[in-house]
Amino acid sequence: MNGFKRLLSSAAILAGVAYASSAGAADAPKSVTIALFVAIQANPVEQAIIDNFNKVAADDGNARFVVFDSNNSVEKELANCKDAIAAQKYDAFALKAVAGPPLISCAKDAMAAGIPVVVFGNALGPDADTAARQLPGLSGSVIELARSNGIAIAELANAACVARKADPCNVIYTYGPLAFDWASISRKYFEDSVASQYKNIKLVATGLSNFDPNTARTLVKSLVQAHPEVDVVVNDVDIAATGAIAALKDLGKTPGKDVLVTGAAISNQGKGLIASGEMFGTTCLMPATEAVTAAKYAILAARHAPIDKPDVEVCREFAKTGVSPITAANADQFTPEW
Repeated sequence: MNGFKRLLSSAAILAGVAYASSAGAADAPKSVTIALFVAIQANPVEQAIIDNFNKVAADDGNARFVVFDSNNSVEKELANCKDAIAAQKYDAFALKAVAGPPLISCAKDAMAAGIPVVVFGNALGPDADTAARQLPGLSGSVIELARSNGIAIAELANAACVARKADPCNVIYTYGPLAFDWASISRKYFEDSVASQYKNIKLVATGLSNFDPNTARTLVKSLVQAHPEVDVVVNDVDIAATGAIAALKDLGKTPGKDVLVTGAAISNQGKGLIASGEMFGTTCLMPATEAVTAAKYAILAARHAPIDKPDVEVCREFAKTGVSPITAANADQFTPEW
């Protein structure tokens, strides 16, 4: 976390510069109102992000974030963007794109209207595989790359298969809403990595869990009944993994023994399940770090202050485990943020 502390310290210094008046007196910072576009508010990860944005604003004392919920809809997010621009009352946008390419127009329109934009979470632009800013004029880019996540999920699945000593290794895979870049891109890189690198893995079934434990429970129960030979159940979020674990128990199977279960986007619950042996492993996600960094950047952008390191891939920059899978072997190096 040393890089994170250095970055926030730098941000604080820059903010202090912005706070000074033209005469050099230490006046109160400019009061700013920032539009915060989130993918779906009714989600524990997104709620942790919102909470941390608001904490940064409260600590600042002269900043406020107004939440626009996209409900995982590109059309809704574009409509929210147009409404926010038309309101003419926002000093900056903090934009989490449901999908990168369609939301390019939102960022361009905002910047054309004189509103600085900081993007966070999903990459914004034609290339989903980079954390760097892709549009001229963007103030900052604070990204959790779905590409890195999908590759880590595949690596984790392979490790679970090795632990099972299964070859071929029969795998069920559940994924989140494909309208959301994080889920669709993670899925793409998981499946591509399995096909190209892990020939021992046999995907016997896949299905939509929709980032919901109850949906995952019902789905996995039916898929395991259809494929009782399954060795590993792979999920693209820990909350789906909890549903998968419940489904296995419903069927009289012991998670971690009869069938291994993997998650993703490490949660406090997920880390506990790794410790208990019911979940084999998970992947990195740092929603609080992502939010705090993006919030500070958005406030700096709203005050037209420079940003020292505007392009950030969150896990690669801040996690001790980097973008590698998290298992019992290294879980003690990671503190979950939701």
